[in-house]
Formats: sequence, structure tokens, C-alpha cells
Amino acid sequence: MGIIEGMASGFSQSISFAVFPYLFVGSLFGLIIGVIPGLSGHFAMAMAVTFLYTMEPSAGIAFLLGAHATVAQGGGLTAILFSTPGTGQNAATLLDGPPMRDKGQAGLAVGAAMASCFLGATFGAVVLAILIPILREVVLFFGPPEVFVLAFLALTFVAVLGKEDMTRSLIAAMLGLLLAMIGVDNVTNTARFTFGSERLADGLSLVPVILGLFAVAEMIDLWVRGGSLAKEMPKALSARETQKQIFQGIGLAFKHWWLVMRCSAIGTAMGLIPGLGSAPAAFVAYGHAKQSSKDKDSFGSGNVKGVIGPEAANDAVEGGALASTLAFGIPGSSSMAILLSGLFILGLETGPKMLNSQVDLVFIMIFTIILGNLIGTVFGMFLVNPLSRATSIRAGVMVPLLTVVIVTGAFAGDRAVFDIGVAIVFGILGYAMKVLNYSRAALLIGFVLGFAVEKNLYLALLLDGPYFILQPIPLGLTVVTVVFLGFNIWTIYRDRKRFVA
Repeated sequence: MGIIEGMASGFSQSISFAVFPYLFVGSLFGLIIGVIPGLSGHFAMAMAVTFLYTMEPSAGIAFLLGAHATVAQGGGLTAILFSTPGTGQNAATLLDGPPMRDKGQAGLAVGAAMASCFLGATFGAVVLAILIPILREVVLFFGPPEVFVLAFLALTFVAVLGKEDMTRSLIAAMLGLLLAMIGVDNVTNTARFTFGSERLADGLSLVPVILGLFAVAEMIDLWVRGGSLAKEMPKALSARETQKQIFQGIGLAFKHWWLVMRCSAIGTAMGLIPGLGSAPAAFVAYGHAKQSSKDKDSFGSGNVKGVIGPEAANDAVEGGALASTLAFGIPGSSSMAILLSGLFILGLETGPKMLNSQVDLVFIMIFTIILGNLIGTVFGMFLVNPLSRATSIRAGVMVPLLTVVIVTGAFAGDRAVFDIGVAIVFGILGYAMKVLNYSRAALLIGFVLGFAVEKNLYLALLLDGPYFILQPIPLGLTVVTVVFLGFNIWTIYRDRKRFVA
């Protein structure tokens, strides 16, 4: 299928009655989840995955990616209105969003944030569309040896560049690979780590693992913290004044279009690198906005550019992250790992097949990002007050309600009580990892990549023998992995030596 044909087909499907309702509902769901502090894009996607079993591929993609696309917008609302970022990627918005609110400019900040998110997401999606012809050619050079080494490079990036401790993140990634080996080996037909259980013969199901690591773990965390979700309430503004400020904020985002473009480019470029994610991109964009501004001293006390920059960057990340996920099947973040698992559930395969014969599905993703953020922008503007009420709900009420939904989702996949137990076990594990500063993203990506790593290692050894690592591309990727890991280990050693001195 050609690029133009795929683009036309993807757009027509995205706005069709068979797909658009799923995109619309998913976008609203992600927006609401983003507004609630403590819940994140991982939670939204983990919950959305449970509904994919009965969906057509195009509808499932629109629903899942729509839910993910608007989380950052909802999190930006919470960061501005309540000084509590709904998600980690909105943390940079705390620097100038709440000060604007305290000056009576909450609507201005919200409007600028909503418009910047939409423009950033559109920029990232357009870059992904431009990259498709290039990815079609590049992916042909990647066989089993290249994919095997690339998977380890991705795990290294995730472990080193995440916010958690590097050693603990590497341990989590290796644990994920180990958990992926549970079940009957496809090559030797030997049972591994099943402990005689028939339920474990096919390995651990993705959905209960995802729900446990992110949804159940977050519920445990909310229950332990208790209290209400919002720590403070914003200054009250009349509905008319709020809407007026929101439209003024949208105008400011378009007025500073060059800043939006630069920060979106930063986000897209950082999205291409596995392990960076939205939060680092948002802070880098904030630093760029400050350094390139003529009024640097006003940053941190309510400068609208300090809202526009990070909000544009954290949504632009998705275009870059999708590129590596779709081309090589290598998710660069936990959100992309959940998306990859969703594609597996829908019976879709990433790589050359998707980029050539199913390019219309790629464009459905592209248009989902754009339309989803447009829906989030519109409803985020006009539903600021109703949505913000969700943050006043006490954890004692929220946790039981969401837990019922989570347990139902874990059971629905294979209709097995065993999967509920898996979700609970991984929920406890996920909460412990969060408390002990172990990377849940690294574990999930290791788990998702486990099958690909094992299969491609076997094929590489079968086709090229043990010296496949000496081929040009695998050798180059191995050198990058070793140098990158060695540099970071040296940096840690140097910093510790300085601290001791």
C-alpha cells in the first residue's frame, strides 16, 4: 500500500462511524484520568487494553491511543489548578502554571497549555508521517541479529535515562526478561518456571501483568496515602472570565508559534531515544524556553512561555516514540510497551509488514494523536470546572471503585480467576518497586521484549553462528551500548568520589 493511499484510507477510517466513537470515548477517558493526581497514562492505557479483545484493529488502535493522547492535557490542568501534576510529564508545568493561577490567570495558563499540547502532538504526528518512507527502507536492514542487539540497547537506555537508580533499573529489566521465559519454550518445547501449573504453560498474560504493575500498584499507593487527591483548591473565577482567559491563552500559544515549534522538535527528537520519555523532554524544553527568552528572570513566577514550552514538548514525544515502536517493535517507554501489547492482542505485527501492507493503520495512529488532542483541547477548555471536581474525591472512595474495574478487566481477557491473582501479585510487586525506586517501565519493557529477544537470538545463532555480533550493524549497536553504559557508570563513580572528597 502506497503512502498517499494509506494516508487517505487512514483518515477516512479515523472519521468513520466504525472508529471515531472509540477515538472520542478513549480521548475523554484519557483526559479524565490525566486530571486525577496519582493516575497516569500507564493507568489509562492499562485499563483501555482490557477492552480490546472484541474490537476491530482500527477501532482498538483509536481507543487505546486516544486514551493515551489526552492524558498529558488532563495532567496539565491539574498541575495548573491544584499544584499537583496529574502525571510525571507535567511536573515542569508546576514551575510557572501555579504562579499564573495565583495571579488570577488560571484560564490563561490552561488555554496556553491546551493549545500547546495540541500543536506539539500535531508536530510529532507529522514528523512520524514524514519518517514512514525512511523507516520502510531502514527496517529492511534489520534481521534477527540487529533486532536482538537493538533490544538490549533499548533496555540500557530505559534503565540509564529513567528517573530511577541505574543499577536497580537494570535489575528490573533483567527481571522482566526472566519473567518472559515462564511457560513452554517454543524451540525445545520444554516447560520453564511453570511449577507444574497448566495455567503458566502459555506464560504470563500481558493484560493482568500490566494492570498489576501500574493500575493495582497505583491503587495501593492511593490507599496508603489516603486523604483527598487534591491538596489545595484554586482561586475561584467566574465561568465567563475563565472562558475569556482560556481563549486568550490559546491566542498566546499561536503567538509564540516559533517557541512551540522548537520545543516540539525537542520533544520529538527525545521521543526517538528509548528511555527518555516525556518528563525529561518537558524539562529540557522548559530550559530552552527560559534560555531563549529575553525575560529570563520572570520564569518561575508566572511566565506563560514556561507553560507553553514543556506542554508542547511532552505531547510531541509520542510521534518519535511511535516511530521506533512501529518500525522495530522496540518500545522506548512503558506506554509504548503497553501499546505494543495492545497491538499483539489485536493480532497486529510491527515492522516491515505494518509499514508496507498496513500503512493505513499507521496513519490511523497519526490521525488519532491529532484528533484525540483536538478533542482533549475542546473539552479541556469547556469542562475545566466539572473535571476538576474529580480531584476532590477522597482516596477511600476512589480506590474501591477503580479496584472493581481493574479486577473485572483482569478477569475479562481469558475469563480466568487465575489472572486476577496475577494482577494482585504484580500489583504488590509494582508498589514495592515504586517505593524502593525500581523501574516498573524497565521491567515491563523487558517482559514485552522477552519473546523477541529469545526468538531473535535463536535465529541469529542458527543463521550466522555465535559470531553474528561481529556483523557491521550489530557490532555498531553493541559498541554504542557498551560506551553508553560505561560512560554512565564512570559518571556515577566520579560523582561519588567527589561527594566522598
